[in-house]
This record gives sequence, structure tokens and C-alpha cells, in this order.
Amino acid sequence: MTGAIPVDRLHRAILHGAARTRERRDELNRINVFPVVDNDTGTNLAHTMQAILRADAPRDTIRSMLRGVARSALVGARGNSGAIFSQYFHGLSAVDADKGSLTLDELAAAFRSAYEKAYRALEKPVEGTVLTVMRAWAVGVQDGLAKHRTPHEAFDHALGRLKEALEETRTSMRAMREAGVVDAGALGFYHFMEGFVHALLGHADAAAPEAVESTDAPAAALPAAGHASAEDAAIAFRYCTEVLLASDGGAIDEEALRADLQDLGDCLLVSGADDLARVHVHTDRPWEAVRRASRRGRILEQKADDMVWQHRLAGPPEDAVAVVTDSVADLPRDFVHAHGIFQVPIHILSGDADFLDKVTMDPVLLAEHLGTASTAQPNAAAIRAVLEPLLAHFREVLVLTVSSKMSGTHARFREALDAMGIPATRARLVDTRVNSGAQGLLVREAVRLVENGATLAEAADAIEALRERTRIVVSVRDIGPMARSGRVNARIGALLVKLRFQPLITIDREGEGSIQGVAFSPRRNRRLLLRSLKGRRVESWCVVHAGAPDDAEALRRELAPRLGAEPAFVTEISSVVTLFAGKGSVAVAYVEQARTRA
Repeated sequence: MTGAIPVDRLHRAILHGAARTRERRDELNRINVFPVVDNDTGTNLAHTMQAILRADAPRDTIRSMLRGVARSALVGARGNSGAIFSQYFHGLSAVDADKGSLTLDELAAAFRSAYEKAYRALEKPVEGTVLTVMRAWAVGVQDGLAKHRTPHEAFDHALGRLKEALEETRTSMRAMREAGVVDAGALGFYHFMEGFVHALLGHADAAAPEAVESTDAPAAALPAAGHASAEDAAIAFRYCTEVLLASDGGAIDEEALRADLQDLGDCLLVSGADDLARVHVHTDRPWEAVRRASRRGRILEQKADDMVWQHRLAGPPEDAVAVVTDSVADLPRDFVHAHGIFQVPIHILSGDADFLDKVTMDPVLLAEHLGTASTAQPNAAAIRAVLEPLLAHFREVLVLTVSSKMSGTHARFREALDAMGIPATRARLVDTRVNSGAQGLLVREAVRLVENGATLAEAADAIEALRERTRIVVSVRDIGPMARSGRVNARIGALLVKLRFQPLITIDREGEGSIQGVAFSPRRNRRLLLRSLKGRRVESWCVVHAGAPDDAEALRRELAPRLGAEPAFVTEISSVVTLFAGKGSVAVAYVEQARTRA
């Protein structure tokens, strides 16, 4: 190769680099130890590269082609590494080349610009990572062009510098030193540039590589190098949260967006391309990150990966029973985390945005979308993506779902287990036939059983028996959501809203909702609820509410003496349940004492 680089050749080199990185997915997952051992760097980079490979970037000029690549990378970016790569491509696209070719000196300047853009995108850049090798590559290319006659010699020199910088990451940080590995993101960049150079110099096949099947599914479970316990991993913030935003006019202010989010956690990275911006942050409040980001643009997509669970599943298999439920089960967040309950979020749809109940959607954000939100259960493929790593890691899995008469979630779990051919000796699926706090009480008991040594069969059988004595009574203060959801006839619903109808709702033994009492005032509704509990002898009980903590506390104080014990918990209900029960609702769930034979 001599002289200028044509746009088609440069584009083909980028595609070969992307394909080379994508092919190394499992290797990158295996050595991923920074910032936490979660085995996903390869998956995230593969997703990012796949977006580049799929896109049909314009190739009339160098700049338009590079801007197309940068935009595709930003849309497809996943994880910290993917976001950094997307900004690297954005930096490349800043090259001043409204023409059909690029000189080697211009390319070298573009590599420098790309590194600087990626560096500035991070709130707290860390050396010994992909940033270090990006800088080494930019310097290596410039030095190579200055010291060598041919492009082949120049790029061989640059690849040598890049490999040296990559090896230095092996000892730059404690995590890599202890694991004896190089930084996974840095290795991904090395593979990219190796593929890029081979194609640029004509050593690779002339045809551009093609995109393959989606890489959204989790990577196969591989032994993680240097795996430590969750405590040793020092996971400061639980959720790796990302939001992709679009502006309806002009570029999104990246600096303002960064300022909005900087107090929520660490590993903050804000990247942009044209009218798009992507936020990446590690935080304990993903719902808050989503809400703040939404003020700067329209949400196109968002996700929040639980890094504690990723780290746990990356470790040695556990001879234990995993307890799985859906987000309709209402339990205090601290209890869910402390006891390692895997809670699958129900989806909440509003406009073009797809939120995750109890993860990227909380009651405050729900209030902003209440008039347009609807729900959707995870599909069988998504359920399978959850179950496969759990079954690979745990001896057995116990799944407790919301009533099958109220949601298709139970059916989706059944479909996934059947498709996987998992026998009941390895995974038991229990229809709780209740929801909300009642479902939470059953999950709580399942946790107690397995932690005390019960087998999968013993725990599942016990829960199926206990559900016959588990009840919930819901004091509905606003019939409007039920009317809007279609669960009440539209004409009748409009009339009931006008009359301020406030029913008392329960769930029958088959798992279907039914009206237990009728009221037209909060006072009458409360009397009905207390009357329904009169004379009940309970083993355990709880209070749950939809944005009504004062009412829930008042109910707790009144019922504790009557029921002879404090509630197991008082907590806010899921956004999914709020959509149907309405804001202001309060419910009491309980497990009746077993009747003794005379």
C-alpha cells in the first residue's frame, strides 16, 4: 500500500478489525477481571462490533463513512468497553476529510484524535486499561511513519508498540496482577487493530466480513481467571447502567449530561455522535440514572446489569438451590439482595422506551409515564437467557411466579424449561396463584427453606401447600388504572371512576382477582379491609402500598396488636402492580395458620 487510502479500503479494514474482535469474544470474557469479574467484556465488545458490521455506512467521503461507523458503534455499544470504543470511533470521525481518500499522516492524526475523545469521555480515566493501549497505538503509528520508509514497516512498528503496552497492563493494576492476565478491553483493542492493519495492508481477504447472528445472548459460562468472592471484588456500585438518548433537534449536551449523573456512582462515561448520546455508569440507583438522563433526550433504550450476580455466576459452581421470582413479588430490596434472590423484571412500555420494573423504573419515574405505560412479560428467549447461566452455576433452581391467571410470565418460564429439556429434578416451577406482597411472603418462605437445607422437591412441595393458606386483600383507592388497562369494561369503568368507586380486591384460590367489598370513600374502604381480617390467625403478614407510606404505617400500627405480631415487612409495591391497583392503594398479605385436627 502506498499513497492515499481509498474510503472503501479504510472501511473494509474497520470491518475486518470489528470481525477479529467479535471472534475473540469468549477469550475476552474469560480474562475479564476489571473493574469486576463479570465475564462480559467479550460479549459487550462483540455486540458493539456486530452493530458496525451490520450497518451500511455511507462511503462517498472518508468523513461520512467514519461518522456512519461511529453512529453504529454508539447505538450498539454495550458496557464500559463498548462505550469507550464508540467514542474512539467518534474521535476518528472528526478527521477533516470531505474527500474519497486519506493520507497516512491524516490517519495517524485521526488515531490521536480518537484516543483523546475516548479519554475525555470518561469522568475518571484509569491507566493500565484500554486507554493506555489506545494512546500507545496513536504514538506508535506516528513514530512508525517518521522512522520507517514503507507503510508495512510503519504499522509493524506500531503493532509492536501496541503489544508492549498490552503486556504492561498485566502488571499495572492489582486485579490483573493477581489474575495473571492482561486487561480484557485492551486485548480487544489489540485484536481490532491487528485485523485492521492486516486488511489495510492487503493481507486479509478482499471481501468485507459479514455480520452473523445476534450476540445478545449471554456468553457460555467460562472459568473466570482469578475469581474472588463478591466481597473481595469490592463492587462499590451494583448496577452497570446504560441509557441511549436521541435529541429531536441538535446534539445533546454531553458535559451537562455528565454533570447530571456524576454523583450517582462511578465509571461514568458519556459518549455522543450527532443527535445521539449514550450514558454508562455504575450505580446503586439505575432508575435515578434513567430518570435524570431522560431530561436531556428521548430514551431509545436502557439497561441495568446486576454486576453482583454477574460476578457470582462467573465464579465456581455452587451446590445450592437458587430461588428465582419475577418483579411482581414485593419484598424489601435489602432482603432480596441479602438472600441472593434472582428477580426477573417485568417490562414496562411507554412510548418507544422499554423499562425494567424495579430496576430502571421506580414509582417516581412511573408517575411521569402513568398515563401511557403498559406491561409486557419477558419472552421465552429472555427467560431462557436467565435460566441457562443459573442452571450452569447452581445445583437446582426453584422458580416462583405471579399467578398464571394474571400474567403470562408463568407460561413463558414453562416454555423455556420445556425447550431446554430441564427435568423437574433440576428445576421446579411453582405458580404461586397470588401476587405482590402475598407472592413476596411465599418467596421469603422458600428462601428460609433452602437456606435451612431443604431439597428442591421439599421446598417446592412446601410452597405449593402453603399457597393454599396465603391471601392478599387490596384496598383500591383509584379504579382508573383498572379501567384504562381493560380489566374493567370501558363504559362501566368510566362510570365507576366518576362515582369514585373504591373496591376491596382479593385473589381466589385459583389465582384470579375478585371483588370482596364495595366502597365509595376511603373511610368505608378501610373499614372493609379491617373487617376482612377480623378473627384471622396468621403465621406471617406484611403491608405493601403504592406511594402511600403513611397509610401503610397507620395500617401496621392498627393491625399488629390484632394479629399478635409485627409484619414481616412493609414495602412499596412494584410499578407493574401499581399500573393495575392504582396509586394510593394499600394491601395486607398474610399466611393463615394451619388448622389443627381435633
